[in-house]
Amino acid sequence: MTQTIPLRGGSINAHQEFSVQLGDNLIDFTLDYLQSGQWSMTISLDGTTLAAGAMLEPGCDVIQAWQLDIGSLIFTGDDTTLDNLGTNNRLVWVPPA
Repeated sequence: MTQTIPLRGGSINAHQEFSVQLGDNLIDFTLDYLQSGQWSMTISLDGTTLAAGAMLEPGCDVIQAWQLDIGSLIFTGDDTTLDNLGTNNRLVWVPPA
């Protein structure tokens, strides 16, 4: 079963940290808004960084390059802006097959 990861836009959330239970793993997320107008994501598990600098690009598995065994994180919707994160787009976890 897929799960939507809660994302918050706006200048007050330009740097955000939160944790989400994804299957058997409690994943820590850090999202940062960059001057380029994009959002960068780092995820970690038990204090170990799994992926750093993953860009939230619509239509792709943003952690595919890291070949992790935690499933996929698919970003869908519009290109990101400071204010539309989590409103016009979303990050969806798909468990491993």
